[in-house]
Amino acid sequence: MDTKEKKELRAILFRKFGWTGLILLIYGLGRHITLPFIDNSALNYMMEKNHLLALSSGATGANLTQFSLFSLGLGPWMSAMIIWQLLMMIKKLSFDKLSQAESTVYQLVITLAIAIIEAWGMIATMPIQNFDTNKILIVITIMVSGSFFLVWLANMNMANGMGSSVAIIIYGMVGSIGQQLLPLVSREIAKSGIFIWLVLIILLIVFLIIFFSVILERAQYRIYIQRILIDNIFSKQTYLPIKLNSGGGMAIMFGTSLLMVPSYLVAILIGYFPHNHIIAWFAKNISLSSNFGVTVYILIIFALAIAFSFINTDTEKIAENLQKSGDYIIGLRPGKQTEKSLRHYVLFFGIFGAFYTVLIAGIPLYIGVIYPNYRSTLMVPGFIMMMVGMILTIIDQYLAIKRLHSYPAVFNMANLKE
Repeated sequence: MDTKEKKELRAILFRKFGWTGLILLIYGLGRHITLPFIDNSALNYMMEKNHLLALSSGATGANLTQFSLFSLGLGPWMSAMIIWQLLMMIKKLSFDKLSQAESTVYQLVITLAIAIIEAWGMIATMPIQNFDTNKILIVITIMVSGSFFLVWLANMNMANGMGSSVAIIIYGMVGSIGQQLLPLVSREIAKSGIFIWLVLIILLIVFLIIFFSVILERAQYRIYIQRILIDNIFSKQTYLPIKLNSGGGMAIMFGTSLLMVPSYLVAILIGYFPHNHIIAWFAKNISLSSNFGVTVYILIIFALAIAFSFINTDTEKIAENLQKSGDYIIGLRPGKQTEKSLRHYVLFFGIFGAFYTVLIAGIPLYIGVIYPNYRSTLMVPGFIMMMVGMILTIIDQYLAIKRLHSYPAVFNMANLKE
């Protein structure tokens, strides 16, 4: 890469990181624009009693340490994306045949519905000064508008910056961990009197989670493909990669978002039916502070880990493209047999990744039900797993930009040899 190309690469990276920095600055400011009519002193007391809710909300870029313009975060949009993907899989509905513009409209309508439910559910648990309907509508409107503005910021970052929505979520997660977890850990360390050993154990666990998460994020099973138009040394290097843990980090992120929807829906219903025993039971047990809530969360992230494996590796489309191009997998007939074999591999590794995700991000939460003081701490392994996947995504994006601007040098070398 010559000096001119290096300057072009630096200019592109400077522009992209500049856009991301500007968007994160706006997001950071929005997190501190508080909502009107909210009793913040009572709210702070509530959040001190519920570290888990405030911490888990950070997985979607939300901010429950203080109710602000971006309190909903990207949660409604993320939940809408999951619902939309499920609808797309139902071929009879023909949603997969819609244009991009039509799909976007449907996605935004679903996002709006979920945002209203979540905003309403949050307000049902808020201490509002001089409670009345007009104030509730104003707060809901501000929260929903803030969520849509944040979605727009994420799309702007996707188009012009680095990391798409991932950058916003990382910012929110780091903020939540800093505000909720560090003071809690500091208090526990001060009480324990075994500062050095406790810190070493925590660092070792964090290192092991990062180590295995990176391995599973990068590891892939290679299915070699016979390309009919390639008859040289590169023919042996043509393969279809299937990741061992294709949807782990995303499953945790979207699973947290999905779990919030029924939680807020129950919070709304309990306000209208305070004496209904079934709703009261769900209101008490749908959170991650109960065995039932943890089990539901584990089932959600397990199912999502498998679902994301199929979303990231579209076996039907791959088999169709191979058949049209004349390429094939040795020992398999093109078409349905190839698709069936690919689905088997994707399902196998999807289940493998789902078990690992549940082991790291789900099972420890049962300990938090028994020992409530450690609930927030036990969510951190899942957060680390998420952050590993998101940081690797940003690194891959950077390397892709770098490779793109390395091609001219390769072509110039080829011309010189000729």
